[in-house]
Amino acid sequence: MKLNVTENIELLSLEEGDALTILNLVESSRPQLEMYLYWVDGVRDEVSAHKYIVERLHSGLLGSRWFKIKFNTQVCGVFGIKSISTESGVAEVGYWLSHAVHGNGIIVNIIAQLSSFLLERTDAKIMEFRCLENNISSIRVAKKSGAELVGSIPNYMNAGNENQDLHIYQLQLQA
Repeated sequence: MKLNVTENIELLSLEEGDALTILNLVESSRPQLEMYLYWVDGVRDEVSAHKYIVERLHSGLLGSRWFKIKFNTQVCGVFGIKSISTESGVAEVGYWLSHAVHGNGIIVNIIAQLSSFLLERTDAKIMEFRCLENNISSIRVAKKSGAELVGSIPNYMNAGNENQDLHIYQLQLQA
């Protein structure tokens, strides 16, 4: 599957053969990524990068779809619809970018396009973002996208040598 987001941003289906690309992206941004993402330490070689991809592609969660992000023709990160709850209409999303492309509005643009995609092709009514309380970049993305803080899970993860709450933001999808 391919989704054109803007002239220079596109989403392509994440594939098992992307393991080396994912490994290289993680290596290039490991210090930044491991501050907020639990799985980064487990991606150390091509085999573990392949496992990272397989776990996402075959999660078994309803509505799960995973994409590699291309910016100016280069793969620069991953965007996922982690799951879609048929009961609540909540589509949880997750994403990460290599540090080199931060500040280009990539995720905000993806979310803007993804809203109509979700409304047209799924039962989703709400897009949900979950990010650690000190992950200022992800919080900024959620707020720029129009999402509001709806809750927190206290002491969710130890990151940066401190327990951090997991903040939950939701964006009401509109046609």
